[in-house]
Amino acid sequence: MLFEDRRLLFVDGLDVERMEGVTLRLNPPEKCGPCLLVEHPWEKRVTRASVVFRWKGLWRMYYAVVLSEWTRAVALAVSEDGVTWERPQLGAVEFLGSTANNLVDIQDLRPDEMCVFVDPNGPEEERIKFVGEWPYVGMWVMTSADGVRFKRAPGEILRFHLDNHMSVFWDPEIRKYRIYCRGNDAERPIPPAKGSRMVVYAETEDIFQPIPVEEDRPDRWPPGMRRPGPGGSIIEPLPPINRELPAVLKCDEQDPPECDLYQSVTIHYAPAVYLSFPSIYYHYPAPPEGFINDGVIDVQFSASRDGVHWDRSIREPYVRLDLEGGRASRQIHMLIGAVPGGHSLYQYYCGWDRTHGQDRTPDSPRPKHPMEVGDPIAFRLRQRLDGFVSADSDYTGGELVTRPFEVSGETIAVNIDTSASGCARAALLGEDGRELEGYGLADSDLLHANDTAHILSWRKSPDVSRLRGRPVRLLLRSRATKLYAVYPAGPPRPAVSG
Repeated sequence: MLFEDRRLLFVDGLDVERMEGVTLRLNPPEKCGPCLLVEHPWEKRVTRASVVFRWKGLWRMYYAVVLSEWTRAVALAVSEDGVTWERPQLGAVEFLGSTANNLVDIQDLRPDEMCVFVDPNGPEEERIKFVGEWPYVGMWVMTSADGVRFKRAPGEILRFHLDNHMSVFWDPEIRKYRIYCRGNDAERPIPPAKGSRMVVYAETEDIFQPIPVEEDRPDRWPPGMRRPGPGGSIIEPLPPINRELPAVLKCDEQDPPECDLYQSVTIHYAPAVYLSFPSIYYHYPAPPEGFINDGVIDVQFSASRDGVHWDRSIREPYVRLDLEGGRASRQIHMLIGAVPGGHSLYQYYCGWDRTHGQDRTPDSPRPKHPMEVGDPIAFRLRQRLDGFVSADSDYTGGELVTRPFEVSGETIAVNIDTSASGCARAALLGEDGRELEGYGLADSDLLHANDTAHILSWRKSPDVSRLRGRPVRLLLRSRATKLYAVYPAGPPRPAVSG
């Protein structure tokens, strides 16, 4: 969980009781360019940066690299501020006769996809978890005390071909691990494919034990095509998931029929607030007209209050593809995690200027696209703190009333932007919907600010301590104003640190 205090956000409208002349609007982040570039020989085939989290006072970014056809590795970059990233000399893995590199020891395993996270529920020697996936093995777990040297736990927790970036974390609110991974929806095919991508969900109290699934589903997928594996042995991929786990994010009739959802990239943002940044994949025609499994990908936004039921009412891109010729003009995938910094929140993505299946043909189904020194590994985004979706009042004025919340501090703060031509006044309403004495619109001091933690005041006093523990609603009457969040305990607390 990134933040530990309760706050009212407008990511799905559930914190709004009533609004008039107000619209909920998605606010795409600012692109800040590459933050990590290829520098070393072992980075010439980066598959994807995966996750960012805080550990021992530093932010960590893990990214996967390919050393040979059957050898994958994981590299680590660290940062104090989420802006400047460095490669620590870990001394854990030998590459071309030297351990002077930033490669993480994953016991020579071959994950196609991975998620790394801090597990506050585990013992110190297992504090950092690594969840890997390979289509021929399934999903497994590794543990580490330092996030540099991992040890594989016995067995697999899912025996399926999952094939995509998964999101895994410990949720203290339900005291279980949440797992979001790829499914293949047989009920919504995108020809010539017999299915389409979707996000399926599991939760468990024990991350080391196999996840229960509906084994007797009549619509299970068959295993994939056999092919030569390491040492010339024949290997066969496991079947994908269809309905063995419940689908929680998928395209529907509002989406183009050529689209599916590639992955979720889910974070536990704050108490009872879960955010997802799913990649939406628009498929191009297949051979002979086009390439195999080809198309373009950008990023959308969705929100949930329980981690299971997701709101996709806002479907415009959260991160749009670059202009023609840009380094991320064809594909974008988000990294898991975010870095708070002052008024901002940094997020990260991978981007490519080639389509998903570019150059894939029946004669060359697995073309290689090596990277060069200076090519981007990851890009940085800057989002306003809690700025994902705002409640925007009309230029001529509007009014919003929040759901009831309990006053839990001596002040109440708001994340608000009136800019120059906007302004606002605030009132607190009691359970009967009437203005509380001393906290009415007539008592409100004028809000004329752009601040992520502006403290409300009435007749020059911000004190609401006599209301502590009482349920109230906030009424905001404004014009040309963006309201991003309400903080019942005053200015928001610092982010939770690993």
